[in-house]
Amino acid sequence: MAEMTITNPTVSCLRPTSRDRRSEYACPHVNLALGDGPERTYRLDDPSTCSRPYAAHAAYDPRVHLAYILAQQGRDTHWLSRFTGLPLPAAYRIAGAAALSRA
Repeated sequence: MAEMTITNPTVSCLRPTSRDRRSEYACPHVNLALGDGPERTYRLDDPSTCSRPYAAHAAYDPRVHLAYILAQQGRDTHWLSRFTGLPLPAAYRIAGAAALSRA
């Protein structure tokens, strides 16, 4: 499995590389600080799409998932922040992970 990271080491997105892609798919996740709380790991995909419990400790927030989908479709980070109500730094990290998933 090839691991891709962007400049922030807390952001990772694992992509499948072998012939059996579904069994090796790892749920993409990112560390975010939402609101006044501490930084936590959030899943970027819907938990039901993950074939195995990779990053099982990661929380699921529908706003993060929505921002990830919209970022994959090319939405601007400022627009993502306004539309989902997420902090701008979180939108930047999510957009970075989405860019890696399209690569």
